[in-house]
This record gives sequence, C-alpha cells and structure tokens, in this order.
Amino acid sequence: MRLSEHFGLSNLQQKDLDFVNVNLNKDNKLFIDPAQIEVRNGEWFKTSAHIVNDFFSTILNLYKSGQENEAKLLFNHAHEPNETKLGLSRGKPNGKGSSPEKLIEIFDQVKEQKLIEDGLINNYEDFTIFVEDFAEDRMSDLVTNLLRQQLAIYTVEQCEKLGLILTDVPVNIGVCWDPYEHKWVKVHTRALVVDGKLVLLVPKSIIVKKYMYSVDKYLSNTIFKWRQDYHLKTDSRLVTKKFIKRHEKIVSYPPSMDTLRKKEIKEMDLKSKTYAIKMTKEKLDLIKRFKESVKNALLGTNNNSLTDDEINNLIDDDKK
Repeated sequence: MRLSEHFGLSNLQQKDLDFVNVNLNKDNKLFIDPAQIEVRNGEWFKTSAHIVNDFFSTILNLYKSGQENEAKLLFNHAHEPNETKLGLSRGKPNGKGSSPEKLIEIFDQVKEQKLIEDGLINNYEDFTIFVEDFAEDRMSDLVTNLLRQQLAIYTVEQCEKLGLILTDVPVNIGVCWDPYEHKWVKVHTRALVVDGKLVLLVPKSIIVKKYMYSVDKYLSNTIFKWRQDYHLKTDSRLVTKKFIKRHEKIVSYPPSMDTLRKKEIKEMDLKSKTYAIKMTKEKLDLIKRFKESVKNALLGTNNNSLTDDEINNLIDDDKK
C-alpha cells in the first residue's frame, strides 16, 4: 500500500507530492543520493550537503592524523534504517546496509589499500567508486542516519501541509550528525507514525536508481577511453587492423570496452574497483576528469534525477 492510500489521499498521485510516495509494505529499491542533494537549491539542501560533507571530512581527518580508534567510535551509531522505506530488503544474510562493523571493515580496507594517502579517497563520492562492497544501499543508509534531523524537519513540514497527524509531543527518533560539534546527537521531534512504526518522508528530487559516481560509469566514461588511446598509441596486440580498400590504407581500431573488460579485468582475475584503483594510481588525472564530468552532468539536463513516472514504475516493479 502506498503512503497516500494509507492516509486516504488517493486523489493525490506521485506528481502531486514533493516526497517519494513509498510502498509501506516493503523496502522500495530507490536510494538517497548525496550528489543530488549537493546540486539542489534551497536551505534544506545546503544544510544537508554540509552535514554529509562534514561527517566524511571528520572521519578522513581522524584517519589522516592516526586517530583511527576515535574514528571507529563514530561508526557506533550507524545502522540499517527502516524509517524511509528505501533501499534493499532487510534481514538477509548478505544485506547491503550500513552497520558499525561494516563501516569499520570498509575503512580498514581504505587504509590497507592506502587510498587516502594516495589521493583516491577525498570525499563521499570516492567511496562508491573505489571501495569494495560499498555502493548505493550502504551510502543511502548512512546518509539517512546523518540526515535524520533534516528528514524529520522535512516530514513535519509535509505532514502539516497535507494535514497528516503527527505525535502530540516530541519523541526520540534516533540520532543525527551535528556538523558543528562533529558528533552524533539525539533527535527529538514530533513524528509521523504508521502502524506503530516511525516513517520519514524523503524529497523525491534526491532519490535515484543508480549513482553517477560509480565504478561502472568511471570505467566506461573515462578509464576505458584512456586505455583505448593507450593501446592505439602503443599499437598493442589488442588493436585491430583493417585494410580500407577505398582509401588504400590500413586503419587501426582500438579494442572495444567489452574487450578491455574481458582482457584487463576478467582474465587478470581482478574486480572492477581493484582495476579502477590500479589505473587511477597510474594516472590521478583520470578521477579528476571523471568527477568534473559528473558534476557538469548533475548541473545539466542529463542529471540522473527520476521523473514521477520512473519513480512509480520502480516502486510498482518492486511489488512483483
């Protein structure tokens, strides 16, 4: 059942609502994207972006200064939130959400691979590109925890606008990140409760199906193009040569992206992110170029945001 149906707002469709009209009966395979938050105009988005950036900046600075134990203590409040009804289904052994243990494991991996000191990890977007087993669901869960206060403020505003009933008095709904004290703090607010469970509404403008800051996009948009140029310049064995009769000459063609994926990743028994790290350490300019291209795309018309119809289709598909 959609949230609008539960509250008797059947006359309102996704296009009429500012928030995601989630299916309350299960998690919806949509994710909060911090990159979408960063490019939106408005005080709510500006504050939210500051909170996310401060958390990652705080953690990275602690690791850089050798204060790993202090950093790991800050992971204690991470958990898989259910309030937004977004993400992958909970309760499975291979759940993809955030937890203190998983975040510690992720940062241990970052340290072991020297991703911070080698300049590959500088902000939140680098984690989904380079860190194994960290993508949309884990990031979305972490951002939900960081922004619990912001999402609560937004939920109250939307409920008051639509006349939805909130708790009579403020209640403790968990913790959020304080970007000024650089620590987790408790959130007390009037809350939206459905069948005894807390619900946080999420602006539809910040949810996506897939992140643009992903290793697959990095490979196809930047690394593979660089490798194609490399193979052409070195006239490697992966270059294909064809005689063009009408021009009476032999023309060289670079390996396709599928060929590169097969020869340089699969046959070398590498994971995509391991390969991306290896290539980036060879040429740091690659990640700078990719991130600049994504930033430009996010500010343009091809910005990865979802239409109302796309949101509906993704939620409906998730029912099947």
